[in-house]
Amino acid sequence: MSPTEILFRRRLERRASQLSPELRQSILRAFNKLRASVSETQLEQIIRSQQIELIFEGPLSAQVLDQAFAASQKTLRNGVEQAAESVTRTLPASARGIAFNVLSPDVVVAIRELDTAVIGGLKDGVREVVRAYVEQGLRAGVNPREVARQLRSVIGLAPNQLSYVENFRQELLDGDLSALERTLLDKRSVGTIRKAFAGNGLSEGQIDKMTEAYRQSWIATNAETNARTAALDANRLAEHLGYKNAVDQGFLDGGTLTKRWSGVLDDRERESHVLMQGNTVPWDGNFSNGQFLPGDTEYNCRCIPIYETNGQVRPGDGDLSALVAA
Repeated sequence: MSPTEILFRRRLERRASQLSPELRQSILRAFNKLRASVSETQLEQIIRSQQIELIFEGPLSAQVLDQAFAASQKTLRNGVEQAAESVTRTLPASARGIAFNVLSPDVVVAIRELDTAVIGGLKDGVREVVRAYVEQGLRAGVNPREVARQLRSVIGLAPNQLSYVENFRQELLDGDLSALERTLLDKRSVGTIRKAFAGNGLSEGQIDKMTEAYRQSWIATNAETNARTAALDANRLAEHLGYKNAVDQGFLDGGTLTKRWSGVLDDRERESHVLMQGNTVPWDGNFSNGQFLPGDTEYNCRCIPIYETNGQVRPGDGDLSALVAA
């Protein structure tokens, strides 16, 4: 990887790291708004009727979800626009000083599609985990009032994380030492758990407290993962929009501009993405695996596109200072 390419990646990742914390906080606030908005009485009535989908027409309707995630949506859009404007400062000298057109129809559509993928995914996650929790409670014969009372606590978990929390609680109840191997277990609880398992077990209060702490850790992790992934997606899109803006305005020759797949190539890299390394296509075309930008059909991808003209890494006509400053 050339020095310019390394700086290219660092710039994109730095912008993503600046956006990620704000996105994370907005997602956590959205989860809190949703918890505060639901009525236990209304939930209990719906659960007793066993018409689960009514939850998503009332307490967690599309309008309620839209309002909760409105700030996250705004943060994401602003992040794309600001990053795309930053990209224009690192284009070749002939394209410097052009204005990024945030009102371009193509830009509006691209940002809307990112909104749909990111914010839509968060909303779907809320629906899935609530549906799974209620269905599980009904199958187990849990009192609808208790299901309604506890439902708030699962909002913010990803569907798979719901089972992690429930299995952890069961391990604490059973005195199963597998609980000590759980990801995100508060290490301060290890000694208490070991001592209790060697004696009379944990009290109900201890189990409730440890389970709640474990649940909160997973909710925070869910928000962090979504924010980090969305921030990188936003900056990959911004990079593309910045170049598209320059091509559309005639400052760059789209006929010689290409994009090349570039991965991190560490032990976490997907094998399929290792095979994509170096794959080069026209700047406005799809890579050989069908993706327009790395990760646009996969979750938590760290690969990026490197834009080049006639095989030379853009931006900056080799001027690394532009990359460092951006």
